[in-house]
Order: sequence, then C-alpha cells, then structure tokens
Amino acid sequence: MQILKDEIKNAIVEAAVKEFALYGYENSSMRDIAHSAGISVSNTYHYYQSKEQLFSSLVEPVGEQVKTIFKTTLAQSADGGLYQNQIEVFVDNIVTALLGMDNRRRGLLLILAEKSAGTKYESFKKEIVSLLGKHLLEAAGKPGNASESAESRDYIFHIIAANYIDGLLKILKDYRSRKWAKANMKTLLTYHLNGIKALI
Repeated sequence: MQILKDEIKNAIVEAAVKEFALYGYENSSMRDIAHSAGISVSNTYHYYQSKEQLFSSLVEPVGEQVKTIFKTTLAQSADGGLYQNQIEVFVDNIVTALLGMDNRRRGLLLILAEKSAGTKYESFKKEIVSLLGKHLLEAAGKPGNASESAESRDYIFHIIAANYIDGLLKILKDYRSRKWAKANMKTLLTYHLNGIKALI
C-alpha cells in the first residue's frame, strides 16, 4: 500500500496552482503538474485520481466562500434599500470580505473566474454577475421612465454588474497592497452604484 506524504501532496498542489494560473484547466495536464512537482505521473494519481478532482479540490472551497460573501452582503444591503444610506455598508462588506482572503485564495479565485473553461465551474463568473445584476435591478426599484422596457433594464443592469466584476478581478490580479486594493475597490463600487442612481 502506498503511503501518502504531506510534502508530496503539497508539492502537487503548489505545482497545480502554478500550472492552472498560467495555462488554465484545459491547457494543463497531470504530466506537466507532476513534472513541475518533481514526481512521477503515476505517483500523482495516488493523491488525485484525475485533473478534474485536483482542480475541484483547489477552487471549490474558494467558490463557495465568494458566493457566500456576495449572497450575505447583498441580502444585508437589501434590508435597508440600496439608496437608503446603505451604499457604504454594501461597499465595506464586500471589500472587507474579499481583502480578508490571503494571497493563495485570491489567486485561486482568479483561476476559478478566468481559467476554469472545460470544468463544471466555468460558469462561476456568470453566476456572480447574474447574482449582482439581479440584486442591483431589484434594489433600483421601478423605472422612472415608463417607456423603458423591463428587457432593456435587465440588459443594462447585467452590463453594469459584469463591468464591476471585471474591474474587481482586475484589481485582485494587479494586487499591490491591502490599502491599495481597498481604495480601488471602494472607488470602483461606489462609481458603479452612484452611476445606477442616474438611471432611476
């Protein structure tokens, strides 16, 4: 029976994170991961039965954490209405939660959002955008312009949510310091939320 060793498993994980970050899930292989970890391919399969299992073990906990952050924060902000002095609370909760992640988890979040094509997680980014867009649409209330169609509002709020998520991921990718990221995240989110006010 093969004895599994923590140092070997850790080497596989470190190599996998680097491979997935550089090449994405589809263009990474267990052979490349094993080579990068300095172990044989067959030994790698003693720890992870497949590339899919290895990828899932890395990104799933982060994905669940981020979904919880968004769902909890969006629910809290909805309690008072987006424009009833809740903007700062909304901003601070999202920013604080995401910046509470360590470098590894931030890196895994970027892999999940941008490098997961070909996996069951490839729709993760769309799910977050949809969640945020739906919340912003509900929080904005009924259109001030009666001629504005529901379809048009859905479309515009989806674009706003997608732009915000793209900006957020860009800040995480270019991360320099907690202070730098926090300032830019707050500016980005405040800009988007204030922009929505003009649509009401």
